[in-house]
Amino acid sequence: MNPKKPAQDLIGEMLIAKGFLHPDDLEKGLQIQETVGGRLGSVLLRIGAISEDLLLQTLSEQLSMPYLKDSEALPDTLLMYQFMVESPIKTDWFIDQSVILWDTDEAINCVARDLFDHAILDTLTYFYPDKEPKFHLAANHQIDRLLDFIKKERAVEELFSSNNARQLRELAEEAPVIELVNNIFSQAVDAGASDIHVEPSEENFSIRLRVDGVLHTQLTQPADRFAAVSSRIKLISGIDIAERRLPQDGRISIRISGQEMDIRVSTAPCVFGESIVLRLLPKEREELSLKFLGMETDHLSLFTGWLEASNGIVLVTGPTGSGKSTTLYAALDDTNDGIKKIITVEDPVEYQMANITQIQAHSEIGYTFARALRAILRQDPDVIMIGEIRDLETAEIAIQSALTGHLVLSTIHTNDAISVFTRLIDMGVEPFLVSSPIRGVQAQRLVRKVCTQCAEPAQPSTLIEKELASLPADLVANSWVKSVGCPACHQTGYSGRMGIYEMVPMTTELQEMIVSGATLNEMKQLAAAQGHRTLYQDGLIKAASGLTTLQEIARVTLAEH
Repeated sequence: MNPKKPAQDLIGEMLIAKGFLHPDDLEKGLQIQETVGGRLGSVLLRIGAISEDLLLQTLSEQLSMPYLKDSEALPDTLLMYQFMVESPIKTDWFIDQSVILWDTDEAINCVARDLFDHAILDTLTYFYPDKEPKFHLAANHQIDRLLDFIKKERAVEELFSSNNARQLRELAEEAPVIELVNNIFSQAVDAGASDIHVEPSEENFSIRLRVDGVLHTQLTQPADRFAAVSSRIKLISGIDIAERRLPQDGRISIRISGQEMDIRVSTAPCVFGESIVLRLLPKEREELSLKFLGMETDHLSLFTGWLEASNGIVLVTGPTGSGKSTTLYAALDDTNDGIKKIITVEDPVEYQMANITQIQAHSEIGYTFARALRAILRQDPDVIMIGEIRDLETAEIAIQSALTGHLVLSTIHTNDAISVFTRLIDMGVEPFLVSSPIRGVQAQRLVRKVCTQCAEPAQPSTLIEKELASLPADLVANSWVKSVGCPACHQTGYSGRMGIYEMVPMTTELQEMIVSGATLNEMKQLAAAQGHRTLYQDGLIKAASGLTTLQEIARVTLAEH
């Protein structure tokens, strides 16, 4: 489509007719145009008579030309760049003329600063004789954003295609690489991601973000850029750049998008290079409090009761990424009243907390959880938090600490709460030592919260009526919803996460079953008889309150249920 220059009086009349422009401003704009020249629309923008958005809306109607707003879906910017690089037209011409080009089956699509420049039409017609150019209107800031991306990509290409054999460290300190990595961090923080996954393959590498527990591909880059990106991440996280055969761990403290962040970095060798995973840990988190974790009132009362004890063990269990550490930190915050000595042993220290002594274990130099625990018992602690009970030695010291007057908080890996007891016995702990010091065990999972902007009412399946009838009536509402998807939640239907919990306090009956060697199923039957609900049942309560959906509860608890 050949853009024709709009009649100046017509565009002015249209703007006035739509109520976008005052007649006095039009008269003033025409006077200035006679003096300095230029297009009437540009003059009206310069004197502040009209916004660019309203002007482009009117031009779109007048010229029957699509207007690409920010909300409009454009092709992927990297695909645009690749098309322009492979074009017979030099990239410098696109930048000099402020022209963006992309291809579709029907036409060569074009956005330009000045669509009425005949040189642009002539150039496109000459180099693409088989396709008619299709012009689009776009705001200047949109064009600037696209051109800025083109310039950066070209700089990165030139850097990586250089014949000069740069050292990895020098490559990692080049401006385009720094900017690319910083941009990845910013996109992750803005998206609310918990992890960044950098995954190489044969021809490219992808950047995937874990948002609300689900991975989304954010960016794909050519494979020849991976060495620079991985080296940059290693450099700023204190990891050996040259070592690519062994797994490594590092840490970054950085300010991104106005937030102070700790980033935990892990590298692992793979077929096409190294898989890199970065865990994002905000230094300031409001949700590090028990009341923000999503516990029902009875669960919250039970858990805080455990924490009020002067001694004993409280264990939190669940798979990796189920929020165990967040629960422990929230528990520490709840017990941190200023008069207790609280010491933690962690690997690594995820969140730094005030008035708490936090110790980093280093197993590679022999400073294990067990060795650190022996040392801190001489520090006269009231509360001890152990990052994870991984072996018999750590378990025995934790139990002895609890029996000698300390409150011990820790995590352990099992599928449900009752399995904690059999897990400790399998480690080699005597059954009577398992039953004596433990105050309670908690299993948990994280489920996605439904997006409040697009959720719609729903009716529960009749298949769960029996389960609902077994739950406390005062906790089961009737506000069922289903996820839909909207721009606010990136079409996922969910925004944010919350916990679902299974809590089992140690009772006399349970102690007797543990000591007598009862089976796992027998202990589960006892817990059910005592009214302790499963993860699935707690999830149903959340779904009935309209906080999440039945589909999400089924996804997370399917294996357990």
